[in-house]
Amino acid sequence: MSKTTDKKFIPSLMNLPLVDSPFFEQIFSQLTLDKDTKKLVKQFAEQGYVIIDDLGIENITETTDRIVKDLTPIYGDKGKVESAWIYHDRIQDAWTFNQDVKKIATSPKIINLLKILYQREPIPFQTLNFKFGTQQSTHSDSIHFSSMPARFMCGVWVALEDIDANNGPLHYYPGSHKLSMFDLNDLGITGSYQNKPYDVYPIYEEFLQSLIEHNGLKKVELYVKKGQALIWAANLLHGGSPVIDKKRTRYSQVTHYYFSDCMYYIPLLSDPFLHRIHLKEVINIMTGKVVDHIYNGEKIEVNPEQYEVERLKYQLLQFQEELEKLRPMAMQFQDELTVLKPQLQTVESELEKLRIQLYDYQTKFQLSEAKNQLIEAELERLRTQLYQS
Repeated sequence: MSKTTDKKFIPSLMNLPLVDSPFFEQIFSQLTLDKDTKKLVKQFAEQGYVIIDDLGIENITETTDRIVKDLTPIYGDKGKVESAWIYHDRIQDAWTFNQDVKKIATSPKIINLLKILYQREPIPFQTLNFKFGTQQSTHSDSIHFSSMPARFMCGVWVALEDIDANNGPLHYYPGSHKLSMFDLNDLGITGSYQNKPYDVYPIYEEFLQSLIEHNGLKKVELYVKKGQALIWAANLLHGGSPVIDKKRTRYSQVTHYYFSDCMYYIPLLSDPFLHRIHLKEVINIMTGKVVDHIYNGEKIEVNPEQYEVERLKYQLLQFQEELEKLRPMAMQFQDELTVLKPQLQTVESELEKLRIQLYDYQTKFQLSEAKNQLIEAELERLRTQLYQS
């Protein structure tokens, strides 16, 4: 069923976030918002980010301190804990076992602001907690998390301690969210069914750096106090600046949000025109339930595991093809080995003879050395007698 049932075009029903709509000013003028909220919405539309001083969480300092205290012993491990993943310097989905992490991810004030910015229900679906600055290259989240319709995704970064130029601050490029959304296909790379997706990721990073230079984008570093937050649009270019003081931590939490009535997928691993779309199973942190995939108001049954099955089938075919290429070479080497085997046996026989000879020479040398010692002793005795007489 189509989202609109009549033939009249309604700007507010476009499949675009409010801040990305070509009719932004018209829709924005019709919203009933206070002065401060209007300012935030305008900045987000123009710059692709806003800084929030107050998360609306009571005793926020105690909350952030507890997160740091509870998670610090876990950093450095690797593997899965309950439903969370630990990757040395980061913990993914700590919300599954830490209520304070969940509290920040589901902050009512943030949820309400996101609802205004995107005019849809926000869906927090992933948390990342960091101990140190990531020093991550500049990137856009839209290649990792995307939706159909596009751009219904954002991130919220919260400082769990004071951040300055020395402990690896976040950096971002204001206004870069207005650039086109690029994926690997735009770079001539087929992203789906990759054995190692991040093998080609440096090409994407180099492309973004060229894009930044070509457009003269200016980098800004985020210096904030504990408890402050940055909200950024899906396509805003951002990353982690170098850690100058290696002894310092940079505790922080990122929450990624989708929005309702979309389909959710990973562009880095997808090629839609080859019918290869890596759909995501999205769990709403607020409810703990799996989110339905919706296309223009219609629920679509999806099976994210099916993509992995197809990918593994594709890998198997690739390996089989490679095996077929290598088999003639293996047969050739086998033939050569058969020819060389008698020669190898002859060489081994000669080596054994040489070992025996070497042993004989060593034995003779040792005997000779013993005789020399006896002769030296006798000579010394004779010298002594000669001197005494």
